[in-house]
Amino acid sequence: MNMTSRSFFIISILLISFVFCSCGKKADDLDTLKQEGTKALADGNFNKAINLFRDALRLRPSDRDILYNLALSYKKFDVPDSALVYFRRARLLYPRDREINKELIELCIAAKEYECALNAVAIMIATGDNEKLYWPMLAELHYRNKDMYMAAKYYRLILADDPDNSSAYLYLATTLSETSNYAESNQIIEKLIARFGPSADAFANMAANFANMNQLDKAEEFLRKSLAINPDYIPAWINLANLLAADSNVARKKEALDILKRFQSQIPAVYKPDSVISALEAELSGK
Repeated sequence: MNMTSRSFFIISILLISFVFCSCGKKADDLDTLKQEGTKALADGNFNKAINLFRDALRLRPSDRDILYNLALSYKKFDVPDSALVYFRRARLLYPRDREINKELIELCIAAKEYECALNAVAIMIATGDNEKLYWPMLAELHYRNKDMYMAAKYYRLILADDPDNSSAYLYLATTLSETSNYAESNQIIEKLIARFGPSADAFANMAANFANMNQLDKAEEFLRKSLAINPDYIPAWINLANLLAADSNVARKKEALDILKRFQSQIPAVYKPDSVISALEAELSGK
């Protein structure tokens, strides 16, 4: 072997040794970072944990525990946006991981990302949870996600399982109203009243359904029933005033004006009570 060959051989050995040493050092660094990060997280030193797990993630970007603990550290450090980013990234790599999906349900709901939450719930059910445990959540999530048909499905399941769930009657009725099933919505409210007795909310919701079906006499009847139970129910007063103001009868318009003036200070600005009152006064003065 000549001098040149020997030199090349020695250099090759040195390079191989360097590579092995570097790999070993990275592995040691990774283990240390994970251990120290886990301890910082357990100790409540969340900022330190974040920095350690971020360094660890650079060495192993697809490590499940690093991703999970980094996301959890952000969550506990009250940085939910970053927590959501890393939990999402973790789920892409580990889609059926129950711990990851459980965290995502909470964070996605808080961020109003309802499709994300629904997907996480679906994984929890697919990996062993009984769907019944999630019926109330699924009903509300579908409602917030504007899928009224699915929301109605789960409210029906809740009521079939628990007919004494008074809130579910109103939620189902509201959901049916959102899909323009006004008559069916009123049927549900009638069941609620038959089971639990009349309430201002129940009658006001029935009135709204009758108004949407253009049955204005019935709408007025049920608004007055609502107010007979709760004379301080401002939404019912507003709806009654609007109903009366739209009538051509002068006496009814005057009643609408009286209602609006009586509750003017309590009516939310979005309804522009001052403008409505001025318009009614101008209309009545010309009659």
